[in-house]
Formats: sequence, C-alpha cells, structure tokens
Amino acid sequence: MFDNIKISIFLAYKSITRGNKGTLFLTIFIMTLAFVNLIFISSIFQGMVLAVNEQSIDTLYANIVIEPEKDESYIKQVKAKQSLINSIPGVLGNSAHYIIGALFSYDEYSDGKDVRSGSWLVKSINVADEKQVTNIHQTLLSGEYLEKNDRDKIILGNEISGGYDAVLEHQSLGGVKAGDDIKIIYSNGIQRKYTVKGIFKTKMPIADMIAFVTEKEMESVLGLHNGASEIIIKTKQTGGEDKYIKELKKIGFNKEEIRAWPEYMGMMMSVTESFNMIEFILVMIGLSVAAVTIFIVIFVSVVNRRRQIGILKAIGIEEQTIVFSYVLQALFYAVWGVGLGLMLMFFLIIPYFIKYPFDFPIGYVSLSVTQFDLVLSSAGLIISSVVGGFIPSWRGARESILNAIWGS
Repeated sequence: MFDNIKISIFLAYKSITRGNKGTLFLTIFIMTLAFVNLIFISSIFQGMVLAVNEQSIDTLYANIVIEPEKDESYIKQVKAKQSLINSIPGVLGNSAHYIIGALFSYDEYSDGKDVRSGSWLVKSINVADEKQVTNIHQTLLSGEYLEKNDRDKIILGNEISGGYDAVLEHQSLGGVKAGDDIKIIYSNGIQRKYTVKGIFKTKMPIADMIAFVTEKEMESVLGLHNGASEIIIKTKQTGGEDKYIKELKKIGFNKEEIRAWPEYMGMMMSVTESFNMIEFILVMIGLSVAAVTIFIVIFVSVVNRRRQIGILKAIGIEEQTIVFSYVLQALFYAVWGVGLGLMLMFFLIIPYFIKYPFDFPIGYVSLSVTQFDLVLSSAGLIISSVVGGFIPSWRGARESILNAIWGS
C-alpha cells in the first residue's frame, strides 16, 4: 500500500514538473481566483447581513427593548427602572422613549399654497442617554442635534424632510431644511410648531422616517411624567441577549414585555435570509466552475498521456495508483490556489475594503470573513478539485492496455 502511494507521488511529481509550465501557472491562477471568488462572495454577503443588523441595533432597537406590560400604554417609574438597568454588568446604557404618531405639514412660502403633509412617528429622547445607545447624533446631514432644554426644536430623518437622496421623496415634505418651520398635529390632538434643528440620514429606512423631540417637550404634549413607551438597552456585545433578559427579570421586570433586537427585524430578516440563499447559490456555482476547470486540465492530461498510462499498466502499475497520481495533481492545484488565495485576501483585498467599504443603501459594507467560511471554502475547493480530477483519471485508467497503447 505504502509503495503504491510513493509511486503515485512520484508520477504526480514528474507529471507536474515535466508538464507545460504555462498550463501549470494558469491552472494555479484559475484556482486562486476561484478561491478568492468563494471567500469574496461569502464575506460580502456576510458583510451586508452584518451591516443590516448593526444599523438596526445602532439606530432603532439597541440590543434589548422593554415595552409596557399588557393593557398598559406606558412604562411607569422609568427613572428608577433606568437606574436598575444600568446596574447590570455589561450594560453600556439605556434610553427611554415616548412614541406617538403625528401629522406633519410644511408650507415652504407660508402662503397656504402647495402645503406638503404626511404622517410619521415622533420619538422623545433624553439627549445624554440617547447618545450612549444610538448613533443618530453622528449621522446629521444638516444642522445640529437636539440639546437637553430644547422645547420648540425637532430633528427629522431625511425620508421625512425630503431631499438628501431620500428614497421615498414623493411621500416626504418635499425639501425641508434646517432652520425651516413645520407644524405638527399629534394623534392626541395637540398642535405644535417646531423649527427644524437638524436633518439626519442613517441609511436605515425605518429610522429615517422618524422625528425626534426632547423628553421635556413630549411630556408637555402628552401630559405625562416619568414614563415611556419603550426603553432600549445597549450591551457590550451583540449576541447572548437572553442572559441580560434573565437579569432584567431577576431585578423586577416581570410584567413588562422584554425582547431582543432580532424579534423586531421582521422584513429585514427576510432580506438577510435572501442574502444567505443568494450566497449559497453563487458559492455552489463557484465550486462547480473549479471542479470543471480541474476536470478539463486532468482530462487533457489523461488524453495526452494515454499511451503512457497503457505502458504503466503493462509493467504492473495498478489502476488505483495511476488514478491517485492524478488526484494528487488536482490536490496540488487546489492547495496552491487556497494558499495564494488566502495571501491575496488577507494582504490585499480585505485591507482595501476595510479602508474603502462599499457604500450601499443599507450602510457601509466591508468584507466580513469568518473562520467557518475560510474552512468551508478551502474544504469545498479541495473536495471539488479532487472530484474533478478523479473522474477523468478513473475513466482513462480503466481503458484496456492495448487500446491505450495503440490508440484504437
């Protein structure tokens, strides 16, 4: 057995070293590109999924959302509860929001003509708390963020203001700018006039269709104090939110509704599942291309060495030894492709896209490479190459000695 393996290695070595050098380098180059393609496809789709998740956490839900208990509209005694939440190890901060629907109207020339209007949500924020939990204050396109004591100021997402490359421009207010005045009628009938202090764009469409006012202003609108429609909680790490939910229940949050951020993703989860399906299809195509490439290379080699294979069999070399020698050749191409592909990815492609990420509508997307993807792509390329090398060599080695030698 060991002797047969040594013979296979010897035959593979001679075939590679005495073969056409151009074909050798071209095959390795193709396998390198095939491997890079596999990793690139996996990492870009993983990066897109990661971007969607990060945007949802950083702009809307944080890691955990606490909502009022059933049959209640608001969480009560919020300040005390916020202090309890912050006492849990691993919690970076929390922010309480009042949330209410409102009708917005904008009269650009204050003449009662061409008034644009629409209905959106308004959230209240405690400015200091909000900055610890979301990154909306870092996404301003125009104007300034709210300050603690602002009462007649509001900030708008670009999907409300219009302009600033809004996706739903036709449903927006048609081009509100920082410094403009808008009127709002809240769903409880209270009317307010606000000066737009800032316009933000998070690239998360749901977040960009929200307006923000200060907590004091919203409490005056609702006639409430020390309450909230929700409390969102930011933790040190994404993942493992269940343990924080258990801690929250231990310290007294037994009646409130507590959920982790994935439960709010809804349609976005369908989008990420679609990304995963597309990724799987493209990876399968990439592996098939690699297998076909090796198949062709080995097939051509077997055809060109048909007489040599016949002679080897005539002198007593077993069929499986010959087949294994060609499988080793295929393995050689795949291993070199994986090695060079890894070098290309980690020393050139990944650093480039970390510095210059894709600017997608869902956010800035870089490449997200996991160890699992590396192992899976490497194993997939090697296995597909081995299969691609085995089939033509097995068929060639089965040919009779006379037919192989005399070509009949």
